[in-house]
Amino acid sequence: MDIRDTIAEAIAPVTRPDFSRRAAVRGLVGGGLAAMLLAFQSRRLAAQDATPTGATGTTAQILGGGQLTAAPGMELTLRRIFPAPGGRVPAHSHPGALVIAVEAGTWGYTPLGGTAVLTRAGTGATPAAGAAAATPGGLTFGGGAPAAGEELPLGAEVLLTAGDWLFVEDPEDDVRNAGDDDVVLLVAGLTRVGEPFTSFFAP
Repeated sequence: MDIRDTIAEAIAPVTRPDFSRRAAVRGLVGGGLAAMLLAFQSRRLAAQDATPTGATGTTAQILGGGQLTAAPGMELTLRRIFPAPGGRVPAHSHPGALVIAVEAGTWGYTPLGGTAVLTRAGTGATPAAGAAAATPGGLTFGGGAPAAGEELPLGAEVLLTAGDWLFVEDPEDDVRNAGDDDVVLLVAGLTRVGEPFTSFFAP
C-alpha cells in the first residue's frame, strides 16, 4: 500500500450505519499523519542520497539501511559514494563508525579527528592454512580474521586504491579524488539516529 492508497482510504466515504463526524475526522487526521510521516522519511532518505552540502564533484547513493533493535539509537546504512575527478568533501565529521572500501580509483583521505585504521588490498584476511569456511547455503568464504591494520596519524593524507579499506570511529576527515579517474567507494555506517550522516566544519 502506498501513500495514495492510505490517503484514499482515509477520505473514502463510510457507508456503515454507525458513521459519525468523529469517525470521519479520526480517519482524516490518521491519514494525514501517516502521509506526513511517510513524506518526512522520504525527504530524509532523499537528502542523504544527494550531494552533501559543501562537497564538490561528489554524489552519494543510499543502498539500504535500518535501525538496530540490538543497539537502540543506532542505524546501519550502506552507501555508494562517487567522487568525480577533482571532487572533494572538505573537513567534516560522521556520528559513529564507518567501514569505507575503495572499489575503484585513487582516493585521498586525511584524518583530522577520531580514529582511522587502514588495511591495504590483499591483507584483509589471514586464511588458516588455506582452509575455507562453507556455510549451509553453499557459500564459501576465506577462513581467518581481518589482518591488523595501520592506525593513521592525524593531519597526514594517505592515498587508497581499489581493495584498500578503512575502519573509522567518530571520524573527522577531509577527502578527495586524488586521481584522473572516477572513484567509487562503498561505505557501511553505524551511526546515531537523528544526527546528520555528514556535518561540515565551519570555515
